[in-house]
Amino acid sequence: MSTYALIGLAAAASAAVLELPIHIQDTYASVGFDIGTPAKPYRLMFDTGSSTSWLTGRNCTDSTCPNGSGFVRTRYNERDSSSSVALDSSANIPYLGGDAMDGLAFQDVFSDEKGTVAWNQTFLAANEMSWRFVTADGFLGLAFSSIAEQNTTTLVETLIWDDKLDDPRFAIFYGTNLNDTGAQDGVLTIGGSHEDTYVDGEVTYMPLRREDPYEVWRAPLRSVNVLFAHDDAVVTVHNGKAPTTNAPAGTWPKANTTWPLYGGGFAVFDTGAGRISLPTDVIGPVYYNLGWNLTKLYSGEERMGCEHMNSTWAVSFTFGEDEDESNDVTFSVRGDEITAPGEQCMPPFDDSGEGGFALVGAAFLRRHYSVFDFGGKSVEAYEPRIGFGKLKEEYDYLNY
Repeated sequence: MSTYALIGLAAAASAAVLELPIHIQDTYASVGFDIGTPAKPYRLMFDTGSSTSWLTGRNCTDSTCPNGSGFVRTRYNERDSSSSVALDSSANIPYLGGDAMDGLAFQDVFSDEKGTVAWNQTFLAANEMSWRFVTADGFLGLAFSSIAEQNTTTLVETLIWDDKLDDPRFAIFYGTNLNDTGAQDGVLTIGGSHEDTYVDGEVTYMPLRREDPYEVWRAPLRSVNVLFAHDDAVVTVHNGKAPTTNAPAGTWPKANTTWPLYGGGFAVFDTGAGRISLPTDVIGPVYYNLGWNLTKLYSGEERMGCEHMNSTWAVSFTFGEDEDESNDVTFSVRGDEITAPGEQCMPPFDDSGEGGFALVGAAFLRRHYSVFDFGGKSVEAYEPRIGFGKLKEEYDYLNY
């Protein structure tokens, strides 16, 4: 099939909303696509912290693409697809944390598992990759095409620019079951969102940090706060606002400390990260205000157990970059919400390795219905924002 025939195939599809079931295995979350002609099924781990999608390729070997996950990976073979087009470029992608992949660029026909729409998508076929334990065939990059590798664009923006989607947004509900066993009901929605179904109240939005061009889902971080209630009082989290406690009037909390970042702070929301990483200049004081010594936690002299992951404390992030702070929004995660059922209890926050920088991963995102909105259907029209909504009780995995 020629490139022109491919383009004609994709152009025949009308605007749509893709509802992609989320598969969770060994804590990794992925979604499925049918790729090539004839189509073969692939599962891709969705990653809002990177842009270029990739698959393990036919040149992968057990040594160049090690697999210790227990998941049987399907390797993309361009020779088996009559619609595959080589794009004559290669790329190497380093990831935060030390992993990397190296591969060749291709274009082929993609469709969702339900066959809602088919389109031409660019991606890399890996010759080498170090993601040994990922339970997927590759990555689905959900950041912006401005940082995509040569001759590739992100999957969502490809669909947006070809006017294939109802709305220029995607949304994530991780599901009520985060374990490997049992039915899973999480959904990655591309081209729309379902606040009415999943959200208790409204979604609270914040704009991304003003950049030209936009690269990742990076928001201006004004401050970080620890609220540690007195005695057995309970902290209540409020979507978009600072948390409160039910302690009697006139009772002082053990800690209610805020660390301002003086205009230099930012947070990246990254589904590819499992945990929450705090700015280097904040992480020690955060643990101190929770009653812990970070050095002793690292050395094992002190240990945080499951009994310490409770409802008496919360860590909050306040976002905004305007002089008028009345438009700021605050999102919190409470101690008993950070660890999912079945996970090992351990110190909940990592060091991001950089002052003013927070990396907000799945430990936060799965507690909310998350909406990633481009705000326009062309780069020039983008007004990107991120929104979070409190999950209704029937969609909160902690209730199961």
